[in-house]
Amino acid sequence: MNIEKEKMAEQIEAQNQIQFLLSDFNTRLKDLEERNRLIRERVLLLGKNLITSREEIETELTQIKKDNTQIKKDLQKLKSLTENIVSEINKFARKDEMIVIERMLKDFQPLEFARIKDVEDLINEKLLQQTANKTIKTKKSIK
Repeated sequence: MNIEKEKMAEQIEAQNQIQFLLSDFNTRLKDLEERNRLIRERVLLLGKNLITSREEIETELTQIKKDNTQIKKDLQKLKSLTENIVSEINKFARKDEMIVIERMLKDFQPLEFARIKDVEDLINEKLLQQTANKTIKTKKSIK
């Protein structure tokens, strides 16, 4: 019976070891499943964040492209306007040229010159006055 008790004790001990191993295995399996679940949640969260970040970046990039296009248009307008201004500046008189023209006008004084018609009118007016004076003198001398 001792042998049977020893066998039974060995079987109980083997069962206890098996049960301990199964319990340990079960605990480790649950831990691994929990870690797997946490990792899956983190990966999903990272994926969502990545998608959100990508959408925001694409939106910002689109806006930057629009702004860049507008800036290019504005720069082209400014360039065209600058070219027009530069071409118009060449048509203006320079200060030294204006000084020369001013001196010439002071020497010439075109407002003091009379037109031919004005001179003829003055001559006719003087002749009429002289004729009128002669007529008045002759009338006075006749009286």
